[in-house]
Amino acid sequence: MIFKDSCASTKIWVLFHCMITLVVSFDHTLKDDFPGPYCSRINQCCNDRQDGCSLPIASTLCYCDEFCERRHESDCCPDYRTFCLNEPAPIKSCLHNGVYFHKFNTTRDNCNECRCLDGGIVDCDRDLCLTDDSLVRNVNSIHRLGWSARKYDEWWGHKYAEGLTKRLGTKEPTYRVKAMSRLHNIVDHLPRSWCGSSWVISTASVASDRFAIQSRGKEVIQLSPQNILSCTRRQQGCNGGHLDAAWRYLHKQGVVDESCYPYVGYRDACKIPHNSRSLRNNGCRSYSGVDRDELYTVGPAYSLNNETDIMAEIFISGPVQATLTVYRDFFSYSGGIYRHTAASRGSPVGFHSVKLIGWGEEHDGTKYWIATNSWGTWWGEHGNFRILRGSNECGIEEYVLAAWPNVYNYFKPKSIS
Repeated sequence: MIFKDSCASTKIWVLFHCMITLVVSFDHTLKDDFPGPYCSRINQCCNDRQDGCSLPIASTLCYCDEFCERRHESDCCPDYRTFCLNEPAPIKSCLHNGVYFHKFNTTRDNCNECRCLDGGIVDCDRDLCLTDDSLVRNVNSIHRLGWSARKYDEWWGHKYAEGLTKRLGTKEPTYRVKAMSRLHNIVDHLPRSWCGSSWVISTASVASDRFAIQSRGKEVIQLSPQNILSCTRRQQGCNGGHLDAAWRYLHKQGVVDESCYPYVGYRDACKIPHNSRSLRNNGCRSYSGVDRDELYTVGPAYSLNNETDIMAEIFISGPVQATLTVYRDFFSYSGGIYRHTAASRGSPVGFHSVKLIGWGEEHDGTKYWIATNSWGTWWGEHGNFRILRGSNECGIEEYVLAAWPNVYNYFKPKSIS
């Protein structure tokens, strides 16, 4: 009998404890789960505890009287303070850029995450984004700049640090590149404009163009940048590499074509054995009509000396590879003749490699290079851009490289009359 009474007492205590726990949880934060109305429904607030000032809530009661505040564990109705004491309702949501969001959720502001704090205060991360409205507006407000900016959807929501690591990838030129002897092209005259046709893409692209030009169309191939990306040693793959390493691999080892080793955009295991020199042994075929079995190789890379030498090299032998310092505003380039602006002041910079394919001159005498970028045709002038020529803008004339392709049916380059 005593055992039963003990159990009954235990059950009563547990039930009482559960009710107390439930009552303790009744505060203004429960309005979402128990919206009421409560005190406003009976339109009454009492000084003392009265049954008429209580209302059912969940499986217990809440009160609309002052007595509910005298206990350590409040059992006030959720709207007691707002209705009876005329206190403003606590702010549990925030407004940012026209979007309401709950304090327990987050929202995005371009590349930054924003949180809702008490009092409706919005706290956002402050990372520099790859592009934003103010950058584009500042660039386009500079009169007589010569180029325009736009907001690309492809960049929106990405941090500027991502752009520097994932969209550039060329390391600062090494001492080996800086110490290269400079080739000097002796020419009598060059036309006022000319257009011939990142570390691995520009290298493979320049070499491919030169194979087509120097073979006079007999070997029109697209060399595999993935072959260089995956197989060049002591480089960082998609996190960057040195141009001299890419050209040295092309010179010493050679590569296959794009169709045999497609680009996948990350560094996978090298599929071409290091000592292999045969296209057929690697499951690849040579260009139709050319009896080639060796991998595609080039001679040693060389550096160009100045603006005129670069122009002559493009005119005689085909596109060349250039390295430039990239500022933040370059990502928003839409068209025109680029030069970096004060809109990028204070932002980190990176290095990038592109293919110089020609040059030109505006009616007002402004000179420019024509370059092909590797980001896609959605960017810039259908994937290309123009940049100021003759003043080493962004260092684009400082480290310009090229190499002679080892082609079959070799033709001597035409002379300039």
